[in-house]
Amino acid sequence: MKRLFQISRYPALFVFLLAGASTVVIAYSSYNLLSLSMANLHFLRKYGWLAVSEGGLLQFVEILAYAILALACFFVFKICETELLIRYRQWQDKP
Repeated sequence: MKRLFQISRYPALFVFLLAGASTVVIAYSSYNLLSLSMANLHFLRKYGWLAVSEGGLLQFVEILAYAILALACFFVFKICETELLIRYRQWQDKP
């Protein structure tokens, strides 16, 4: 399992595609996330228990899950970006 997470052993093209895929997931999961969460919080504050019984709390948990997914994919993107920069600098320093 540990070898699976050693990103330096993968080809550069795979790392680049992984960075692109994580960017797509970030864009999809964070699309309109702020306005949805603000509207949901307003709904929960305004209607209280009725909003909770109608699924407002479940929707809040779903929004939170999308935010966590976007953050995790952002970390994956930054790891891939750093690895690609390290490889580029090593390639550039070769005689």
